[in-house]
Amino acid sequence: MKIINQYKNTKTEKNVEGAAGLVLGNDMGNFFYLSGEETRYRGFYFADHNNYEKKPNVYKVIDEIRILDRDEIVEIKNNFFKVVRESKDKISEDYFMPDGHNALCLKASKKVQAEVVLDIRHPFDSRQLGRFYNVEIRDDYLVVGYTKRRDWQEDNLGDKKEFGLFLAVKTDKDSFTKIGEFFSKYYPKDQKRNSYPWDRYVFRAFQMTFKKAVFAVGKTKKEAIEEAEAVFKDWDKLYKKTRDEHSNLPAFKITDTEIKMACLCAQNSIRTLISKNKYVGAYAGIPWFFQYWHRDEAVSLAQIYKLDKKVAEEIIIAQLDVILDKDAFSKQRFPESAQETQSADAIGILARECFEIFKNYRVSKFFRADVVKKFEKIVPKILQERMQDRLIKNNSQETWMDSMDRDGFRIEVQCGVLALYRFLYLETDNDQYKMLLEDLERETIRRFYREEMLWDCVDGGTIRPNIFLAYHLYPELLVKEKWERCFDKILPELYLEWGGIASLSQVDSRFVAKDSGEGSSSYHNGDSWYFMNNLVASVLYRINPAKYSEYINEIMDASTNEILYMGTVGHHSEISSAMCQESLGCEAQLWSSAMYLNFFDVVMGE
Repeated sequence: MKIINQYKNTKTEKNVEGAAGLVLGNDMGNFFYLSGEETRYRGFYFADHNNYEKKPNVYKVIDEIRILDRDEIVEIKNNFFKVVRESKDKISEDYFMPDGHNALCLKASKKVQAEVVLDIRHPFDSRQLGRFYNVEIRDDYLVVGYTKRRDWQEDNLGDKKEFGLFLAVKTDKDSFTKIGEFFSKYYPKDQKRNSYPWDRYVFRAFQMTFKKAVFAVGKTKKEAIEEAEAVFKDWDKLYKKTRDEHSNLPAFKITDTEIKMACLCAQNSIRTLISKNKYVGAYAGIPWFFQYWHRDEAVSLAQIYKLDKKVAEEIIIAQLDVILDKDAFSKQRFPESAQETQSADAIGILARECFEIFKNYRVSKFFRADVVKKFEKIVPKILQERMQDRLIKNNSQETWMDSMDRDGFRIEVQCGVLALYRFLYLETDNDQYKMLLEDLERETIRRFYREEMLWDCVDGGTIRPNIFLAYHLYPELLVKEKWERCFDKILPELYLEWGGIASLSQVDSRFVAKDSGEGSSSYHNGDSWYFMNNLVASVLYRINPAKYSEYINEIMDASTNEILYMGTVGHHSEISSAMCQESLGCEAQLWSSAMYLNFFDVVMGE
């Protein structure tokens, strides 16, 4: 298959083995995931921000738009503002999603027939009963009404309506044929990931003949129809506007074509994940991390700020307000789940990113003062709720390695709070924060630094890459020579020959070399995380770029290749197996792209 990425006059292409995916998103929080291999997470998703629950609800709507009587796909193209697939017999599909609309636009290279399969539901809802579709064909459009009701066979709460949605379809041919039948569909990608269920009854709704088609979603029939008609009427104008809005990414002073393109793709990926709907934020990833995870947003703030200052500032204030309203540490995500745990490292990461933004950009004095004031109010909560034995304690599953307990005292949590104290001392010149900083720094060194090694926890023993995150948050903890000796000790056990960093020492008995899919045995016990790989490269560059050049080059080559030619084209995946490079987990991951760009900020001195 030929993979093409193109932004203005910059273009990369490569022939690869196997299938690859594509992703689109718009500022409403809607997204379209066209997976390389069939998964129940593929399709067109609608983000509802106007509901009584006062939180964004994401619904899957379309499972598949299958062009009939067409050869296999042999080329896919990421044009940033649109994505294109082309078959062996030269039939192409161009998709784009205009900002400000709940619609997906599709244009074929010639008149074609397509079968449309629906699976309207919350993405994590696998219930089969209580699903009611009504397909209605009008003179110049088609509309599908959907109602989800509880069913006594699946729900103890009995028969009750949960929600309803409408899909309106407008084409240039006005030729629809109703089918209206459920059928069982197999999703091989989900079975490979051990992600149950991997077969499901979905709804074959209709066939249509078209060259141009708009698929619009609404909470009422009128809303969906009006959206479809408006977008179809303004197609050319919206296409041009979408193209122009995706042509203003910040420039890079990079001559290498593939690295430059990967940087542009990473920026576009972050832009795809930003929602400017009623609840502003950035999704942690597509297709299933469609929530605002505080840690992931915080790690990515500097890159979000470059793309949209207003969005970054709203994220900062929103996270601080959540912490002030609830606990000393941030909740993991918005919207929260029923038993949401806290994120012990998010506050330190947030402080670190605010420190960098305030240092590198001209920020309004009112915004700056507001942020500092809110951070100051958080410090007593941390001291009261989390200070124990002169260190900061985290509870089970509160670190980024949240598939494991890791409760107690962790190095990256200490360095995060040190970053907070440093930020407040520099902003306020208040000696109180200097004293807190010096006390915690002294105790952290005393408890974590032994035998010329900075350990993951106070008990030592386990080698993980978290000391790289510790350096990223608070490099002042040790002098450069001591950091270097620490890295020299752990790199041989963590470094993977394909250019990755394992999440656990390869000689540890718990190490798992092959990704375990939705089961978590390998997730933080072997799997290589692309955000961490890129972070390690930036840390090594800051410490000793000449000495670590081989590590740095191999890591960044692997990440560049993954963005451009693997997984979901033009996006950076969440993880890889340790044993060989793969594109696994969430295929468009916010902090993976952000840390890729961060590396080049470090290199360029930005």
